[in-house]
Amino acid sequence: MPEGPEVEIVRRGLLPVVGNVIESISITTFPKYSNQKKLFNCIKGSSIHDLQRKGKFIIWYFDDLIGINHLGMTGVWYYFSNSIWNTMESPLLLYKHFKVYFQTDKLEHLLFNDTRTFGRFDIISPTNLETYPALINIGPDVLDIPFNTEDFILRVRGKYKAKTKEIGKMLLDSTVVAGCGNIYKSEALFRAGLNPFKSAVEITDDELQKLACELSNVTQEALSKGGSTLKDYRHVNGYNGLMQNEFNVYNREDLPCNICSQPILRTVQGDRSTFWCRHCQI
Repeated sequence: MPEGPEVEIVRRGLLPVVGNVIESISITTFPKYSNQKKLFNCIKGSSIHDLQRKGKFIIWYFDDLIGINHLGMTGVWYYFSNSIWNTMESPLLLYKHFKVYFQTDKLEHLLFNDTRTFGRFDIISPTNLETYPALINIGPDVLDIPFNTEDFILRVRGKYKAKTKEIGKMLLDSTVVAGCGNIYKSEALFRAGLNPFKSAVEITDDELQKLACELSNVTQEALSKGGSTLKDYRHVNGYNGLMQNEFNVYNREDLPCNICSQPILRTVQGDRSTFWCRHCQI
């Protein structure tokens, strides 16, 4: 799944369309999109005023409406110039898992492709943005500079969550920290030397400050390396990210730890795989 850094890279790749007008729209027949057909039609002729991000959501600002876009597990945005678009025969058939397509007045072509259909693009009124369920009480954003360590520690300590919850699970809760995700959870916990299965009550403030620092460090590094491409994630121009080449633990089950040479473990935590080193993370 694209995490905060990957979503931010996609957002930045789409920024050239800000200020341009949507002249043509096509959407899939999949119900979560087709049920919004009237709303999608309402943004035809609208300018794209801004593209922002909250956690793993890209927020599109149109004339009178807002689009809230989550990439899900396999969502990819493609940005095509008109010359490239016209070289393809029936591109909307070629990208058979396309969900949303925009053409702008500058003859730019934007296509959201999502194989597993866990992503979404919800059209809402601006007055409903603050009450959009996934954005209510969202935690500090992992890519904020500076990262809000104080708020992060308060949330881990139980201002919003049970103190006995494992830190590896907490980092996947967007009301504790937004945009972290499973990849950078594993990597930050390794860098901080923290056992993913420790609860909040077992972790000192100094350890949480170290973890906050490593969350910021690893996601900023991911941002600088174009994100992590493991399967589906791509930049809007089709290029892969490179952060996967820097992983210490994620997706390295049974390979030797870069520090102690002991094998990296993969343990199911909740419904996700956590990668860690039993020797280095205590």
